[in-house]
Amino acid sequence: MKKLRMGWWMTVMALAGLQILFLGISEPSAAPQGVLKQAIHWSLSADYLDPATNIGGISAGLPLYLFHDTLVKSMPEGNLTPSLAESWTASPDAKTYEFKLRRGVKFHNGDPLTAEDVVFSLGRYRAARGKTIQKRVEKVEAVNPNLVRIQFKDSFPDFMEHLLPSGSAMAWVAPKKYIEKVGEAEFKKKPIGCGPYKFVEFVPGVRLVAEANEEYWKKVPHIKRMEFITVAEPATRLAMLKRGEVDIATLMQGVFYEDAKKDPKMRLLHPISPVTWIVYNGLQFDPKSPWADARVRKAASLAIDRQTLADIFMPGCKGMGGLAMEGDPEGVLFPADPYDPASAKKLLAEAGYPQGFHGGKFYPYEGGYWPYGEQVMNYWKAVGIQVDTILLDRPAWLANRQGGKMKGALFIDPAGLATIGGRLEYLFGPASYGNYPDLQTLWTQYQRTVDPKGRKELIGRIQRLIHEKTVFIPLTNTNSPAAVSPLVKGDPYKVQPLVWHTAPFEDMELNQ
Repeated sequence: MKKLRMGWWMTVMALAGLQILFLGISEPSAAPQGVLKQAIHWSLSADYLDPATNIGGISAGLPLYLFHDTLVKSMPEGNLTPSLAESWTASPDAKTYEFKLRRGVKFHNGDPLTAEDVVFSLGRYRAARGKTIQKRVEKVEAVNPNLVRIQFKDSFPDFMEHLLPSGSAMAWVAPKKYIEKVGEAEFKKKPIGCGPYKFVEFVPGVRLVAEANEEYWKKVPHIKRMEFITVAEPATRLAMLKRGEVDIATLMQGVFYEDAKKDPKMRLLHPISPVTWIVYNGLQFDPKSPWADARVRKAASLAIDRQTLADIFMPGCKGMGGLAMEGDPEGVLFPADPYDPASAKKLLAEAGYPQGFHGGKFYPYEGGYWPYGEQVMNYWKAVGIQVDTILLDRPAWLANRQGGKMKGALFIDPAGLATIGGRLEYLFGPASYGNYPDLQTLWTQYQRTVDPKGRKELIGRIQRLIHEKTVFIPLTNTNSPAAVSPLVKGDPYKVQPLVWHTAPFEDMELNQ
């Protein structure tokens, strides 16, 4: 896996006032040509088309990278590549951030992008972490048409982390004048942005269609038309690729991976995902539940054969022992728990459940990952832990997760933010279903600390306590193997490891 080159980049930049320039100037390009079709394994929601309602997750990021643009974003050049903001600075106390906007950027309707659009977009964002961040804001202002200043009430050293994939979509910019003219509802039906592609058509659960924006500020896209077709069944996705109906088939696992590997007419690519799959146990905070006993949670962890789980469903991946990504300087890496069903049964007996117990409702992650979750359930069943499995598609799963409806249940969650600070939002942010007082105290101290050394020490203690208590059950890291036809040139998965869908779209090419 490619290492994250972050260091404690936020504070270093804040203290040094470092400015990163990414000019985005390119030579004139030929007119876009051809059509690229992808059979994707996840559903796209209408909410994903509007930055204000986009949850900022990686799967929801596809329409963002396609139609819109943002102040800074993860790109092949780095995790925080300047985009609409050609540079940015942060004050030493991490209370004030300034973004210098790129000149000459236009929305798809020809309107110029200005600081007013950025202020408008930051204020109207109402999806993941939006309210939490906005409560901390003292003032957002357009200092001039090309400079935006954000002032927070207190130090906010983690702010830039919230702009990374899976953090939020609050810095993706929408056109103020256009939305005020047509209204919110109409904008969601026919969104415009300043990204590399223009909206053509969206049929929920079926397809999304886009055409090249030849006035994109960075470069003219190579491909004229993009089509994304939602196909839940991997067998169907692979069959469509073999018949020439699509050019990319995502999430090839198990027998389908092996089938694609044997076909000389296609290539297999292995885009790495930042996700560490974990079991989130919402029942552990109920003192009457068996899951309140740390021995029971440890037994459930020891019952899982992580390497086999990875070999079947995530070829090339491995079992994980903690939440942090490799390369995160504040992350603490733990070895994965061994597969030891005998010890699991012993711990259950010590906890008072020699015959096992009923563990409640269990929600595997959506769609293409159902078999992964059901295998975890089978491992538990083998040591006496019975659960009721509930399968939901992605929009329903996300709605239940974000709506707090899984509190009295277990579910497989994707820990996908780039930094351990962001990943700990599971316990300490709006997505939390409960917490332990000692962990909460340490987190409060961490949030108030600006000194890099002190922050690293505190977040290390938090991670070790989480591991000791088995607050989460880490499973495996993940990739998303894709089969591609000869029409696809090179590797279309260039934003690694934070984005596992194809991106950036303006760089993708077809073989002639």
